[in-house]
Amino acid sequence: MPYATEETSSVAWFPEGNLCHSKTCGPRTNGIVLEAMKGKLSQPSEWDRSEPFCVMDLGYVYNEYQRWTSLLPDVKPFYAVKCNPDTHIIKVLNAMNSGFDCASRNEMELVMSQGVAPERIIFANPCKKISDLEYAQQSGVRKMTFDNEAELQKIRQRFPDAQLILRCLASDPSATYSLGSKFGASSATSVKLLQCAKSWGLSVVGVSFHIGSNAKDPTAFDKAIQNSREVFDAGLRTGHDMHLLDIGGGFSAHNFDAMASSIRQCIGKYFCGIDVEIVAEPGRYFAAGALTLACGIIGRRDAAANDEDKENRHMLYLNDGVYGTFICNIFEPGPQPKVLRASGDFYPLDSEDEYERYTIWGPTCDGTDCVAESVALPKSLAIDDWLYFPEMGAYSTCLSTGFNGFHSDRETIYMSSDPAADIYL
Repeated sequence: MPYATEETSSVAWFPEGNLCHSKTCGPRTNGIVLEAMKGKLSQPSEWDRSEPFCVMDLGYVYNEYQRWTSLLPDVKPFYAVKCNPDTHIIKVLNAMNSGFDCASRNEMELVMSQGVAPERIIFANPCKKISDLEYAQQSGVRKMTFDNEAELQKIRQRFPDAQLILRCLASDPSATYSLGSKFGASSATSVKLLQCAKSWGLSVVGVSFHIGSNAKDPTAFDKAIQNSREVFDAGLRTGHDMHLLDIGGGFSAHNFDAMASSIRQCIGKYFCGIDVEIVAEPGRYFAAGALTLACGIIGRRDAAANDEDKENRHMLYLNDGVYGTFICNIFEPGPQPKVLRASGDFYPLDSEDEYERYTIWGPTCDGTDCVAESVALPKSLAIDDWLYFPEMGAYSTCLSTGFNGFHSDRETIYMSSDPAADIYL
């Protein structure tokens, strides 16, 4: 059900502090998200309390776009749809004239169904299914990436009028997910691919790279952009009309100020005086902080005081886990959960309740379905209490499975912390 901003404009209590750490996520965002969850739990029997649910703040997406254009005014974002294909996010970004990074026919169909023109789509998958490539040709999605000769041959046969973007090798060792082992041509290979494309009459219009998802080192862009300029110049010498630089994705709202500063410096250093269109492919930057997940406690297990396993003495079982929304917890620690009582009351900060260290499990029978370990939470937690997790909008609901017969769909309450985004509810 939509959750209108007007219903929560008077919220003045913020029991858990800000839910997210972005500079655009303040007390108003926090208050209305919490109010939405409280309102949901106060409904006596209108919904299945055994299922988790989400609250999405479209105002967060709107404000993060404003922040992007303020810090990187010369870099147009192309939202990475794979991160979270929610149509409400797409509608907000489409209205703000964002581009879209799509990796498949389904993603292209999705964004175009929301009124996105094919000119605002990059088919950013260096290894494409033939049927998807043919769909791009039929739909007029001309911009696409490649990084090998076999892909060039595929494009030559089925979409020779495509506007090609050469994906170059780049990496940030500190990124949570590195992509360098799967995609990206080396400098030497890039030169050969430019020559091959020219000999086949194909048009290469730009260079792209991706330093890795959830990148943490701002200096990683320096080497990547320097290498891009070298490949860019090689393309010009080969006779291609090079005019586009795609700096990829991996951006986080947490360190975006530092990232943006580094990118501005690198672009000024390596592309000064060059007539070039610069784009990027942010995903989690827009989506992560927009979604809060609420999970019910369906079980609790406490070992005896003399149990030898001191670390796993207290356990909680949730109605969501790593086969659902928490799949990324397999690779990195997730957000710290906060407490929402079965009554709909939030756990007060000044509580004198004792705390325990808990292992938190998902609902499946798989022993690896562990959401978190050694999490400090109130000793008094019980079945039917709830935990809520901020910043769950990236690579979460879109990766949820139906393993063990548990539902993969999550009910989402849409609301907005900014009146400018109310029209998308």
